[in-house]
Amino acid sequence: MGDAPQINPTIQKVLNLASRCAQAETSDNYGALGDEVEELDGCAREAVQSKMDLASLLVKLKARTPLTPADLKALELLMVGDAEYFLKYETEFDQWKNEIKQLIGEISKLQSADLDVDGLMHLRALCGEVGRVLPAVVYYLDQKERAGKFHEATQGPIDAEGYHFLAEMVANMLSSDKM
Repeated sequence: MGDAPQINPTIQKVLNLASRCAQAETSDNYGALGDEVEELDGCAREAVQSKMDLASLLVKLKARTPLTPADLKALELLMVGDAEYFLKYETEFDQWKNEIKQLIGEISKLQSADLDVDGLMHLRALCGEVGRVLPAVVYYLDQKERAGKFHEATQGPIDAEGYHFLAEMVANMLSSDKM
């Protein structure tokens, strides 16, 4: 892997920080791990871009040249590859949904109770747990919907407006530090 020398030291930093987190569970350690994982993501994003011929894809889009299957695959990887790979490797979605269902069941039990301070604090804890899990479910579904919309939009021929829109999107993505 040509970009491994750039990525491997960052992977090693992530592994070292994860080890530190396992040894000392502090918010500072986990915060540093989050920062380093974000750095690793950026390195991986740049490595992906360096392996793709996005400049020629942009030229084709601007010229409204018909895209080859390889061009469409590159466009797909650029625009929704992160979503597709997240969906491909995510294994906790059903567990998250079950956890929300269980927590809502617990909240339901409290509905008919005359809630004292202890009951209200229990309700708050349950709400906090639902609030912790919901973002993961929403993120998963957002990625699924985004990938689906891309595939739907690229099923037929691309019209002039579509070429213009895609060229703008690719140009913006290439100039952004987030892909």
